[in-house]
Amino acid sequence: TLLVGNCDATIAGTGTTSYNFGGHPARCYINRAVISALIVPVSASGTILGVLQKYDASANAAVALTGNIDLEALTANEGTAVSLLSTLTDAERTLDDGDTLRLVVTTTDTVGTPEEDLTVNFELLVLE
Repeated sequence: TLLVGNCDATIAGTGTTSYNFGGHPARCYINRAVISALIVPVSASGTILGVLQKYDASANAAVALTGNIDLEALTANEGTAVSLLSTLTDAERTLDDGDTLRLVVTTTDTVGTPEEDLTVNFELLVLE
């Protein structure tokens, strides 16, 4: 199963922007992810870093699925495979009822070139 998350708001300059992509109606294992953009965001003197997260509804807490992803290093129009953390447990990689997936972007300076069509695709393996 593929869960596609479209970032529907422009990345804020000097701050944090979160994109919630929702969940899945069945219990799933988060297998892998790909991120892409039609236009790659650029900050002339800062950084634009993203982290994929699972929001664990039962624990009321965010679980980081990746380390920092340098969004400025993406290639326009191409999908970039994102490595999930090797330290994740199966429980942390399992999407249960009420859990959601999201991208949290942090910037350290003004975004001179805003992103366009920033998208994350999650491959989910249905467990039940």
